[in-house]
Amino acid sequence: MVNKRLLIIGAIIALFFGGVIFVLSFMNAAAPPVEILAARQDIAEGTLVEDIPDEAFARIPLTGDDILLSSYLTEVVWQQIKLAGGIVISDIYQYEAIPLSAIASNANPKAMDIPRLGLTDPNLVVVSLTNIRVPNGIKAGDYVDLIVAVESAQEQVFTLVQTQNIETLEEAAAELAEGEVAAPTPTPTPVPTPVVEPEYPLAKVIVMSARVADVQRDRTVSASGDRLVLGEVTGIDVVIPRQAQEFVLMADTAGNLAASMLSPMVDAETDGGPTLGAHFEDLLDLFAADRNALEESE
Repeated sequence: MVNKRLLIIGAIIALFFGGVIFVLSFMNAAAPPVEILAARQDIAEGTLVEDIPDEAFARIPLTGDDILLSSYLTEVVWQQIKLAGGIVISDIYQYEAIPLSAIASNANPKAMDIPRLGLTDPNLVVVSLTNIRVPNGIKAGDYVDLIVAVESAQEQVFTLVQTQNIETLEEAAAELAEGEVAAPTPTPTPVPTPVVEPEYPLAKVIVMSARVADVQRDRTVSASGDRLVLGEVTGIDVVIPRQAQEFVLMADTAGNLAASMLSPMVDAETDGGPTLGAHFEDLLDLFAADRNALEESE
C-alpha cells in the first residue's frame, strides 16, 4: 500500500515545480508586437501632415528592442500628430519605417530630445543661454519668464537734432535777379536733447512663458568610475519669439539675465503680455505707499 504521506509530498513538489516552470515561461515569453507605420509611397520633405492620407501608411507589427521601436511612428502618435498638425522635415521613402525625427510637430514625443521637431511656428527660435541665472531644479519642459536687470547706465545718451533750411533753386534765382546779394544761410547749432532716463537699477521681463528645450549641467565621473554625476546648471536652451532674440542674447552676454520658473497652472498660450518693469523710483514709491497705508490704519 502506497504511503499517503509520500503521495501528498510528491503532489506538493510537483505543484511547486510546475508553478516555477509556468512563471519562468511567462517571464521569458516574447513581448507583444508594436505596430510601426511604414510608407507605401515616397513622401517629400515639406509635405504638410494634413496633406498625407492614411492610405500612405502600412501598419506593420514588430518586436525587438524597446528603445529602437520607440524611435518610429506608431498609430497612436500619428493620430496625435494629425490633430496637432506639422510638416515633414526629411524625405520619407517607399517601404521605409517612418522615424519620428522625420516629422516636426508639437505632438511629436521626440520634440523633447530634438527641439527642432517642435518648431512648427516660424516665429519661434531656440537660443542657447550660458550666463543666465536659473533655479537649480529647472528641467526640460518647464516654462520660464526671462528677466533682464540693468544696474546702471554706462553713459548719457544724447540725440542730435539739427534743423535744415532748404531754399528752392527758383527762390534763389528770383532774389539774384532783383539784385539782392544772397546771404549765407546760417547753420543752426546742434542742440543735444537727453533721452529720458529711468532710475537705476531697473528690471524688465522681456519674454514671458518661454519653454525650456534643454538643460546643460556639469558632468563628472563618480568615485567608483561607473557613472556620470550631474552638477550645477551651465546653460539652458529656450524657445522664444524670433523678434526677442536680440534683446535676450544681449542680456545673456551682459550677464544680467535671469529665468523665473512658472507654475504648471499658468496657461502659456494666453497668460502673457507687456509688463511695467521696475526701477529704483518704483521701489521708493512702494515704500512710501505702504508706509502711509500702515500709518493711516493705526
